[in-house]
Amino acid sequence: MSPKITKSLLLAAGLSFGLGACAREQDPNRAGYFSGIGNVVDGTYDRRVAEREQDAQRAEAMAREMQARAGTARAEASATSAALAAAEARNRAQKAELARLDIALREASRNRQAKAEELAAARVRLDAAKRRQQQLEQHPPASEAQRSAEQAAIDAEVKALDDMILHSTRAE
Repeated sequence: MSPKITKSLLLAAGLSFGLGACAREQDPNRAGYFSGIGNVVDGTYDRRVAEREQDAQRAEAMAREMQARAGTARAEASATSAALAAAEARNRAQKAELARLDIALREASRNRQAKAEELAAARVRLDAAKRRQQQLEQHPPASEAQRSAEQAAIDAEVKALDDMILHSTRAE
């Protein structure tokens, strides 16, 4: 090759590199011819592609991590919902048990009141039987038949009171 052509080629290559080394646009969409050549020659485009690939890989990794977190959050929400449902079921069962106990307590209170009334009536009957027994002992009837009949009536009353006491003290 002639020295003139070699010189021209070297000059052209130098200009290309020189212009390529000047302030140039790295975005291939906006880069002109000389910026584009400079970017190709010094690897700017390759670095941009590598950066974009790394960005894409990071974004994919982040997306996978977010999906894993979302799965964990769904599992936790499901477990929380199950625990809440179980707690609500226990609460309903406890409310039902409390209502049952409240009814039983009211019934026991009514029974207690009835027993107290029976006891008061029994005391009155016992006091009357005691008075009759005392009267029989202090003023016995003239005939043995009357005395036996009166004693039998008192004994029957005492037996009735005894049966009532036995009945009221049994567990129901």
